[in-house]
Amino acid sequence: MAKGRFVLRYRGEGVVPDADVTRVQQLPGAVVVDSSARMLVVEADAGPLRALVDGLPDWVLAPEQAFVVPDVRQKIERPPT
Repeated sequence: MAKGRFVLRYRGEGVVPDADVTRVQQLPGAVVVDSSARMLVVEADAGPLRALVDGLPDWVLAPEQAFVVPDVRQKIERPPT
């Protein structure tokens, strides 16, 4: 099964429980790619990660989304005459 990237967001009161973050870090095959005060970006298999997050209160799991930013710089179509 291919790994995917997922965003875990803590929606509870107060600070993120260290025990929850440790459980995510110790999930076999999971890698915490980035983190902030209330979010983790995790690369892992979807099934085991979903099962873990379902058992953690106040956490929400969503697949990471990437967007292509359009190039809005002006371009010269032809040289001036």
